[in-house]
Amino acid sequence: MSEKKVVSRSFAIGIAIICVILLIALVGAVAIYDSYIANHHHTDEEYNDLNDIVNLAKSTTWIDHHTISQPASSYTYWTFSANYAGYVSVQVHSSTTDNTYVRVIYSSHGVNYDNQIIVGASGTAVFPLLPSSSIEIRVGNSNWLNGATETVTIVYCY
Repeated sequence: MSEKKVVSRSFAIGIAIICVILLIALVGAVAIYDSYIANHHHTDEEYNDLNDIVNLAKSTTWIDHHTISQPASSYTYWTFSANYAGYVSVQVHSSTTDNTYVRVIYSSHGVNYDNQIIVGASGTAVFPLLPSSSIEIRVGNSNWLNGATETVTIVYCY
């Protein structure tokens, strides 16, 4: 009878070792799967982000309801950079003159862009943008005698 107990004990120890090995393998497989899922989710976020950029569904507010004052025949300007093609929307919420204009100037990929739109006492001007490290946006008045005060919002959509 003692031979059966020794064989049974050896068999039990062997089974226990196999169970421990299988448990370690299972924990390792779960860890690898979790890592794969986390990386896959990150890829989805990156895809969605790039898809939004392609569809011009992202935006950044560069200036938000900023009030500026200028002397006669003058302008205020800001300089920004854009990493992606898109457009810039310049809204003049209010101005003390009907002679308010918005002008956008930049160079990118061999294109020299310079365009001006009159918005009057209030209005919105929209300009196409190419990626550029130096985009100048001007809001000014063409009054010869009187200065002006404007409230401005500038939004970059990409």
